[in-house]
Amino acid sequence: MLSKTPKRRIVSIPFSVLLYMSWRNLTTKKLRSILTIAGVVIGIGAIFFLLSLGLGLRDLVKKEVIGNKSIRLIDVSSPNSRIVKLDENNMHKLRGLSQVEKIGISYSLAGNAKFDGSETDVIAYGIDMPYQELTDFQITNGRLINDSDTKAVFVNQAFADAVGVRDSNSLIKKSLELNIPIKSINPETGKDMNEEYEIVGIISSGSGSEIYLPASSLTQYGLTTYSQVKLIAKQSAQISDLRKQIESLGLETSSPIDTIDQINQIFKYFNLMLVGFGAIGMIVAILGMFNTLTISLLERTREIGLLIALGGRNKDMRMLFILEALFISTIGSMIGIFTAVVTGKLVNLLMNNMAAGRGVTENFSIFSAPLWLILTMIGFMMSVGMLVVYLPARRAEKINPIEALRRE
Repeated sequence: MLSKTPKRRIVSIPFSVLLYMSWRNLTTKKLRSILTIAGVVIGIGAIFFLLSLGLGLRDLVKKEVIGNKSIRLIDVSSPNSRIVKLDENNMHKLRGLSQVEKIGISYSLAGNAKFDGSETDVIAYGIDMPYQELTDFQITNGRLINDSDTKAVFVNQAFADAVGVRDSNSLIKKSLELNIPIKSINPETGKDMNEEYEIVGIISSGSGSEIYLPASSLTQYGLTTYSQVKLIAKQSAQISDLRKQIESLGLETSSPIDTIDQINQIFKYFNLMLVGFGAIGMIVAILGMFNTLTISLLERTREIGLLIALGGRNKDMRMLFILEALFISTIGSMIGIFTAVVTGKLVNLLMNNMAAGRGVTENFSIFSAPLWLILTMIGFMMSVGMLVVYLPARRAEKINPIEALRRE
């Protein structure tokens, strides 16, 4: 009877043991591990710092350009056409759209105003309450108009400057005479306007003189076509479909989303350029990781051969190096991101203090570190670690235990 050759017993090394061995190897070679992790800290920290700068600047630009406007807001105007007009017929169609939550109208006419012996050319805006609610008026003195106002207006700071008033607060509750040649705009039904109004508020808007009055004040003089309509969609997801329906009427639309898309497009390339600068440090980090893992493999060849000879699986040897790479990349990325976040906050604080010294009262941030960016960068660095360790781990998996144990 032939004797059977005993097979090598394959024993899975517990994951906790592999974890401990990987960590122990890193802590044993302290200087080498610290230098390798430092390279990762610099590489990932530089990329995160530059990306957070790009995101912060993008958000700051959006805030300055968009202001407090809702992204659900849509501005509607008529093209330069005698056929398509923003009249009551089209307004009835707009109000009938199911996606519209609120809609406001505005007239815009050129005229002149007299105040305390001074006379200046102005742009008069006739607005209703919904339009006023959908517009981000920055009130500096007094108040805006309300439903009960019939002979009240609010003006901008440029009007106060044009009539020679230094203290705009002194305009409140004063009267002005407003003249608008409506008949020349609408010869059939229009008639010229000449009325006195009480100033109830001042806003900081535009460089030209502007006066805002109730739309009803202009409607009674025979105006039938609006200059602009503002409406707000019930949901952001409905904006695209709603704009198509409005444009099918021959009207033109614009939305803060258009501006946001343009800003995002510009900063997409800007952020890519910043990542390109940060990638220099990342290349150094990758080379450092590869060098450390390769040297570790060479130093532990006999150890790996012994583990295999004692029954360890080849894939356990591979996992040993993968865990070591994950330790380096995770620790390095977390320290690098933390350092970049703290540095960004310090720069924000310094910039705000400098701005406050020059009279800027509103806080701003030029660095932004959202949670999704933090998690993405950690995941990215772990993926890089997996790629870097591929060759050393594969070599460790294929080590011949007999040849490894022969080595002195």
